[in-house]
Amino acid sequence: MHPRTKRIDGAAMTFRPPVSATISAFLVLCSSAYAAPPALLNKTVTISYSVSASDMDGPRSSGTRAVVRTLYISGAGRIFSRADRREGRNTEKIDKGPDRTAGSFRFAGDKLVGVLPFASGAAQLTVNFDRAGQSCTASVKGGRENGQAYRWKAVNGEMHTGSLMFSGESCSIRDGNAFGD
Repeated sequence: MHPRTKRIDGAAMTFRPPVSATISAFLVLCSSAYAAPPALLNKTVTISYSVSASDMDGPRSSGTRAVVRTLYISGAGRIFSRADRREGRNTEKIDKGPDRTAGSFRFAGDKLVGVLPFASGAAQLTVNFDRAGQSCTASVKGGRENGQAYRWKAVNGEMHTGSLMFSGESCSIRDGNAFGD
C-alpha cells in the first residue's frame, strides 16, 4: 500500500497503513485466489491415467504404469491425497495430508492444478470442474528441460531414465470423504 498524504490545518501529513494490515490484506487476496470453489468442498475426486515408459536402459525396464489419484477436498478447502500406482506385480500407495499437498496442488478458478515432480522433469495434472462441482475432466502433461531425459523412480523402487507418455485420463467426483469421515 502506498502512503497517503493529507493536509491538516495547512500542514502535509503522511499516513502509512500498519505493516500488519498490509500483510493481512495480501494474505486474504492470495488465499482467495487459490481457495477451493464452494461447490467442491467435502468432495472426493478420483483421477486415473496410464504412464508408458521407454527406459534408455533397454526393454527390460520399459512398461506401462497404472495410476489412480484420489483427492479429498475438505470443508475447509484442504486437500488430502492418495496415489495408487501399479506396474506389473508391483504396487505402491502414497498418502499425503494438506501439509504435503499444499505446495503440489492449487486451485485456479474452476481448475485444480497439481505438479508431480520426478527426479528429473515433472508432470502437471489439471482437473477441470463444472460450476456445480458434479463432473470433472483431467489431463496430464509431462515437461522436462530441453534435451534432458526424464528420470523417475519406478514402482519397484529402481531409478530409470528415458521418456514418459501419459494417456487414458479419466476423472470422477462424488460427495464425501473417500478416506473416512
